[in-house]
Amino acid sequence: MNAAKHSLVVIITVCTLCASYIARADDATNTTMTATKVTVPTSKTRMYITIRECITRALQNNLDIQIQRLNPSIQSWGVVLAQSTYDPALKGSAAYMDSKSASLITYYSGASEATTTTPVRTVSLSPSVGLGGTFVSGATYDLSASPYGSGPSLNSNFVYSGTTAFSVTQPLLKNFGFGVNTAFIRIARKSQEIAVQNFILQVINSVSAVENAYYELVYAIENYKATQEDLALAKQLLDETRRKVQIGVSSPLDVTTAESGVASREEAIILAERTILDNENALKLVISQNVLEFRDVSLTPVDYPLVEMVETDVARSIRTALDMRPDYLAAKNSVEKQNIQVKYDRNQLWPEVDLSGSYGWNGVGGSIDDWASSIGSRELPVWSAGLTVTIPLGNRQARSNYQAARLQAEQLLVQLKQLEQQIIVAVDNAAGHVQTNLKSAEAASVALRLAEESYQAERTKLLAGTSTTLNVLTQESALADARSAEIRARANYMESLVALAQAEGTTLQKNDIVMDERF
Repeated sequence: MNAAKHSLVVIITVCTLCASYIARADDATNTTMTATKVTVPTSKTRMYITIRECITRALQNNLDIQIQRLNPSIQSWGVVLAQSTYDPALKGSAAYMDSKSASLITYYSGASEATTTTPVRTVSLSPSVGLGGTFVSGATYDLSASPYGSGPSLNSNFVYSGTTAFSVTQPLLKNFGFGVNTAFIRIARKSQEIAVQNFILQVINSVSAVENAYYELVYAIENYKATQEDLALAKQLLDETRRKVQIGVSSPLDVTTAESGVASREEAIILAERTILDNENALKLVISQNVLEFRDVSLTPVDYPLVEMVETDVARSIRTALDMRPDYLAAKNSVEKQNIQVKYDRNQLWPEVDLSGSYGWNGVGGSIDDWASSIGSRELPVWSAGLTVTIPLGNRQARSNYQAARLQAEQLLVQLKQLEQQIIVAVDNAAGHVQTNLKSAEAASVALRLAEESYQAERTKLLAGTSTTLNVLTQESALADARSAEIRARANYMESLVALAQAEGTTLQKNDIVMDERF
């Protein structure tokens, strides 16, 4: 893989020196290229493009990548939401009441008893301020100051009294400890990690799709070129046969045979042109978010598949895959995430045993300042302590949550094992396909050489009068098939390298793609 990668880098560098990053030209003959250029009939603007440029465009424009790119950011706000449980809350209130009532007075006049009413006015003012929240240990706390003032008016005989205190309640069984109280934060972080791994998986799949589409377009164009050469040979044979008929060396039947050969190859040209357009559209789809921008553009690949032997080590590839494949890492994070949930739900089975306590000072005064001074003197302390026990009878909700979470953890563990086996098989198959396709490419090259020799031999025999037009056409077809098979074998080999990198999870590293924190 390193040799193939080095060769691609060399081609990209030379092309960059010879042409612009993405060169456009209406006539292919006006552009200097270092790779094989193929003439495809089209009225569109031609864009010569490297595989590196296609990958860069895909990373910037591929819609699947853009959709997945948002998920890690979404999950990061889930972490913030879980952390918000420990945000303190500042609270305050103030209430004023003005109340008038009647007081009954009994008096005696001589031997008689009489009653009368006297109006009574009461004014009260009760401001309060406090700060409360939850500690990571599970304890809830509250710091409050609440003076209460009352009297006949705000200006005379008005007395403030009240307490400033700090109170705390600490669970001792259920909801006790840092582990259970940070569970949802850790679960949210695992969800974020899973989102990151899923995004990386999407990038790997998209880059692999770009590489495969690129090599398929190369194959389609090269196959079209081979089909053109086959048609040229068929037309050459037809012209020669017609001349031989004119001088009486061949029969008219040979012309008909040659014309049939030309017609079948013209049909093959039409199909090859359609294949180019289909594969071109497939490449445009994965590198652009608006394929209409390429509507009048014909993409022409620059990088040509180079068949070089790549050493494969299945055991090493399997270890690499289990260390780097994002789907496997995401599955491991899912197991760990569920184990956190299991521990939390197990804690919820305990009864609630809460230890509470408070300590503060009472104060009294004719004004807020006097009351505050009385509090500051700390001459009137007040404290309390208590224990609250709550035992749910049946506790079926907590028990069902725990059992369901435990079974889900077991299920995810089995699924992880299943994925591990699938990865081992996928890597083994991918490595095997690399070696098979390498041998196939080598065999196809030999077959092409032999087909060329057979064709030339049959041509020589035809010129000597010891062969027929039909035999030459048959050898031409065999030569065309050999060319197409050789091109297909090269493309298959490059695509098998792409599949091996995808199976290993090393696609990004082999394409020098670095994921930053912002993605």
